[in-house]
Amino acid sequence: MKEYTFIIKGMGGEHCVNVIKTILSKQQGVTIHQIEVGKATVTIDESLNSHSNVIAAIEKMGYKVER
Repeated sequence: MKEYTFIIKGMGGEHCVNVIKTILSKQQGVTIHQIEVGKATVTIDESLNSHSNVIAAIEKMGYKVER
């Protein structure tokens, strides 16, 4: 398991925080630690999911994750 902090562009407020929370909670192997406007900290069990898959799920909803 590895911890990541994603810097997320395009989040404007609490609604966006809830959208990101929903996206991440549906990802297998992802444990959410903190989500706030512009940032999400999670742990990913890399035997179940990957860093790039989680980023793809966030970006599919119209947000941009800094790399």
